[in-house]
Amino acid sequence: DLMDTVQEKSDLVTKLENEKRDLVSRLALADNELDSLHDQKETMATEKSELEVEVEKLRRENDSLQNAIDTFETAFEYKEKEIEDLQKQIENFNLEMDELVG
Repeated sequence: DLMDTVQEKSDLVTKLENEKRDLVSRLALADNELDSLHDQKETMATEKSELEVEVEKLRRENDSLQNAIDTFETAFEYKEKEIEDLQKQIENFNLEMDELVG
């Protein structure tokens, strides 16, 4: 009877030691996963920062291009007006010439 009790306790201790080893192993795996997730988080934060810098760079480039387009459009409108004025001057000149000749 005493031997049975000693054997039961021994079996229980073995079972508990096995469960403890399993829990320690699972804890180590979970800790590794947590470290991996932390590294991924840092990597993603770095990538986000890099992308934010790139977005800002592209915004500035877009603004610069829009300014260039606006400047070109203004110059184009000015040249169109200049051409219209010159055409009117030519028409007036031709009318004056017709009057002088005619």
